[in-house]
Amino acid sequence: MKCLIVDDESFCRDFVATLLSATADCHQASSGQEALEKYKAALASGEPFDLVIMDIMMPGMSGHDAAKAIRHIEKEQKPAKRVNIVMLTALNSSNDAMESFCNAQSAAYLVKPVSKEGLFNVLSKLGLMKR
Repeated sequence: MKCLIVDDESFCRDFVATLLSATADCHQASSGQEALEKYKAALASGEPFDLVIMDIMMPGMSGHDAAKAIRHIEKEQKPAKRVNIVMLTALNSSNDAMESFCNAQSAAYLVKPVSKEGLFNVLSKLGLMKR
């Protein structure tokens, strides 16, 4: 599985990458804009990401805006399959959850701090790993 972890906090990116190190080829981005650049490059190379784990609250472009931009790129370029997007947030807000699912078209939503069990449960439900 090829994964892009997007968070403005390096500790969070490194933590999620460590959790996934045995099951995924993890790449990292520190902003929504950098995530879009890496997403486009992976798509252009013919080796797209299977999973994007995206923090919602980031300076500049929010995770919601970056996820919407990814969906727009997919609509234009029509890749063989859509990437699974899992949104992360420090706030457990129903507004964030609705925005994630409805507007950003994410597959799942996790509240920080992320646990290995919670992350692996989500990935298992998405068919990205076996439990």
